[in-house]
Amino acid sequence: LMASSVLWLHVTPSSLTAIPQNLESAQALKIVTERAGHGIITPNEIVIDLGAPHLARTPEVSRARLAFSDLIQKSHEVLLVSTDETATYIDPTEQYIRMFVVGRHDFGAAESQNLVHQIRENFIPRANFPGDAKIYLGGAPAQGVDLVSHLLKSFPWIVLLALGMAYIVLLRAFRSVFLPLKAILMDLTSIAVAYGALVLVFRFGMGSSILGTYRLDQIEAWVLVFLFPVLFGLSMDYEVFIVSRMREAKLHGATNNEAIVEGLAHTGGVVTAAAIILVGALGGLVNGHFAGLQEIGIGLAFGILIDATIIRGLLLPSTMVLLGRWNWWLPAGLARIVNVKASPLEDRETRP
Repeated sequence: LMASSVLWLHVTPSSLTAIPQNLESAQALKIVTERAGHGIITPNEIVIDLGAPHLARTPEVSRARLAFSDLIQKSHEVLLVSTDETATYIDPTEQYIRMFVVGRHDFGAAESQNLVHQIRENFIPRANFPGDAKIYLGGAPAQGVDLVSHLLKSFPWIVLLALGMAYIVLLRAFRSVFLPLKAILMDLTSIAVAYGALVLVFRFGMGSSILGTYRLDQIEAWVLVFLFPVLFGLSMDYEVFIVSRMREAKLHGATNNEAIVEGLAHTGGVVTAAAIILVGALGGLVNGHFAGLQEIGIGLAFGILIDATIIRGLLLPSTMVLLGRWNWWLPAGLARIVNVKASPLEDRETRP
């Protein structure tokens, strides 16, 4: 249920409001945004390359510049457009023009990101500048959108690489087809729970008054990328620690169920204790009063706690009981590929 909250997950490059309000810089930021507008701190910057010098002040370009400005101002998300014909906005060669577009919302807000897409996908293609003019959109909002876009594009490849390498390593370590798959699925469950916890705490405010966390509509994108390798690595460590003890018991002649019981009895308490200590240490991040730190602390704490208790204490042994003798099966063909000894399927689950 907690993992299902991921369906309401929205990301942002960062947040300028989720910072300690007792800082002088935060107080100054608040005054400026309240009196001048939320987007005034991080305007969109449009640079127009006319393709040749001495064109910026020609009547044709001036008309196109004003028409382009009027077109952008039609957006409800735009507070103002600054196009003054001064040295600040036109370079000495008169080849480049710079315009500032100030939005109505804070940097990182969904509306601010939508304005960037509107300018790029709607307004710039409709610009009517002469010749070989090229229009570029920059500034903090555009940089934030590009950051999120590149993170989300590369993130699936990071995940696939981690899963593939983990499967191969565990396949060789456990000499099993299904144990690595089970380990990966359980690790992904822990990570999904961590992401869901971020939505529940920060967006829906569950426990935020007790934890002292911010109420945010979006989660910082880099936090999601950071959480994945940390949680995946910790969860895999717990898995290897427990299942290795089970495999050792199995090699000494225990049945599948006996190996599961023996493995949990010798390692379950250690894993749970280590997780509780780590969760306690992560409490310091939640008290950091910065959105990114709080999100890391909450995500890691929930992910580790759920993984070391419910997943390793309940799901791991129950799935291994259901799989039975298939836990330790590795066909000869696959064993030759990964260069290990095969594990044939056993005919019975009793001691010889």
